[in-house]
Amino acid sequence: MTESLASDFEPVTYEQWVEKATGGEAEVETVTRLEDGIEAKWLYTSEDALAPDPAGLPREFPFVRGNRAGRPWQVRQECARPDRPKANSEILEDLMGGATEVTVAFDLAARTGATPGEPEFAAGRGQGGIAISTLDDLSQVLEGVFLDIARVALDAGASFLPASALLAALWKENGIAPGDALGSFRADPLGAIAREGTAPWSPEEGLALAAALAVETGREYPNVRSLGVDTTPYADAGATAAWELAIAIATGAEHLRACSEAGLDPGTAASQIEFTLSIGPDQFLEMSKFRAIRRLWSRVLEECGVEPDRRSSATYGKTSGRMTTWIDPWVNMLRVTTATFAAGAGGADGITVTPFDRPIGEPGPLGRRIARNTQTVVQDEAFIGRIADPLAGSWYGESLTDQLAEAAWERFREIERGGGQVEALKSGAIAATVADLADRREEDLLHRRQIMTGVNEFPLLGNDGTEPEVFDTVKLARLDADRLTERPPVDCSSLAGEDLDGILERAVSVTTAGARIDEMTYAIDGSPEDLEALTPRPDAAPFEVLRKTALDHTAKTGETPRMFLACMGPIASHVQVANWAKNFFECGGIETIQSGALAGNAEQVEAFKAGGFTVAAVCVGRDSESSEVADLVAKLREAGASWIYLAGADADTAEAAGADEVVGNGVDMMVTLAGALGKLGVK
Repeated sequence: MTESLASDFEPVTYEQWVEKATGGEAEVETVTRLEDGIEAKWLYTSEDALAPDPAGLPREFPFVRGNRAGRPWQVRQECARPDRPKANSEILEDLMGGATEVTVAFDLAARTGATPGEPEFAAGRGQGGIAISTLDDLSQVLEGVFLDIARVALDAGASFLPASALLAALWKENGIAPGDALGSFRADPLGAIAREGTAPWSPEEGLALAAALAVETGREYPNVRSLGVDTTPYADAGATAAWELAIAIATGAEHLRACSEAGLDPGTAASQIEFTLSIGPDQFLEMSKFRAIRRLWSRVLEECGVEPDRRSSATYGKTSGRMTTWIDPWVNMLRVTTATFAAGAGGADGITVTPFDRPIGEPGPLGRRIARNTQTVVQDEAFIGRIADPLAGSWYGESLTDQLAEAAWERFREIERGGGQVEALKSGAIAATVADLADRREEDLLHRRQIMTGVNEFPLLGNDGTEPEVFDTVKLARLDADRLTERPPVDCSSLAGEDLDGILERAVSVTTAGARIDEMTYAIDGSPEDLEALTPRPDAAPFEVLRKTALDHTAKTGETPRMFLACMGPIASHVQVANWAKNFFECGGIETIQSGALAGNAEQVEAFKAGGFTVAAVCVGRDSESSEVADLVAKLREAGASWIYLAGADADTAEAAGADEVVGNGVDMMVTLAGALGKLGVK
């Protein structure tokens, strides 16, 4: 085509568009305000272009457009099944079903180095991961996995060195040459302390230990990454996108400093680092986040004097735990699909998708299969994996990336001015900041300034059709404690002392001799420090409290909390407000029964009495007279209504009608719904 499709239309100026979009109302702003002070305009034009090509080229500094250059990302699936044989079968199934990498998540007992027979071991065995303590355990979990084909990543918390030794010993046991081994040790001492609040060493000692591991890994295992920067604990506790990025590069900077002290140059240290970002449901913000972190990190490495072609590190994504819910878990599929698309389009090197049924128990075969297939569909059917940076050149996308990078850089500088990420964790500044951000987000959700489908809008009551699978961790802890304490103790004194050179090799040696994770962890000299742990703040938490309260009431009494919706006027007049009220009250687990279009107030009252209701909400029709509203409220009161809500009207109308409470957009849902449950006899 040589002519524009708009050639027959008169050109429209931006000012003319604004006039139409706002209806001429000067107070209407044509921007949407996002978190971290970021603004998204309603309309972008060429006037918003940052530069002819602000993103540069793929696989080139500043790496905004990623390192894949149209290649598919790695499908990394996490296994956290407590039972080792079952975990092995799930890992093999994942790899045969399309996964290219796996994450072995160690349970809480292993992550914290708990000693078998102690209360901490019993409390942590099987919690949040696989029950692994020895080389035999890991060998059982990874039996049948081709360790020179599928990269194995570790999530071992403070036990990153013993866990790394287990994997390295397993390579050796299986005849995998160091040059052929694929793995990611993901040593993230600061992330471990932030998540658990404690570690067997101080943050500085943990960084030094990780740096020593990086030196040895880089020397012995060319295809293994040793260092990790995992922001999911911070995001789960409430960190926004800009703060998540700031924390990521601040943690990366601490790794660079520690590696420099250990004699490793910044470029080599960067090649050892693997970032893992949380992926939320905001499609364009998440796409921009993955583009922004590469720009930010390349800027840090530029300041460190790293050559342009080495100013990058592997960047993975994991779907957010904060956005998944046990309320109507099927909706989790929608959230993780959007997140997967965003991270893939944003240039992530690998993605982990959480099964939709993870919040209700151990993921079942359907949940794990859907998690894998989500990535397969996005990569192989939507072809997102073949496109290099689809957001590049979009005025909106480039502006969003730029604003997010600028906001994150300012917060990074704030952390650095305070002494860096170590000091930010020690002082409690990070914990306080993310808690405050979580409070703000909770307020937005409770006032419906942000919508979460299935949680604060369009809830599903009744049986959702899922069958949670619960594993007996108490029995597992007892059996494992007996099994592990029967083994003779292994001398791990070779791991003690200030000399960290060759620490991995020494750890492999004692691992091969049968040492347990806890024996190795506490053999390493350290000065433990207890810090304030981050508290996970799921977005749906307040609503889950309400829903669980209602469900417990039903289980105890056999009665579901119910409310009558007295819908005034014909259906066309009240349908909008009636549906709004239904959605609103059912978010608190209260079943609503709509009256439908009845002939008059007398029939409304008869329906109320026939249903045995005690609480009602009057849904005011579009053409309802104030006198009719007052008459209906009075008649419902006479019929035994102990509390009457008014929906679709203002406070003055409610007061004139004698109603007890007005419900509408902007009210605090927690306060109103908790009050409604109480009025229905739910304790």
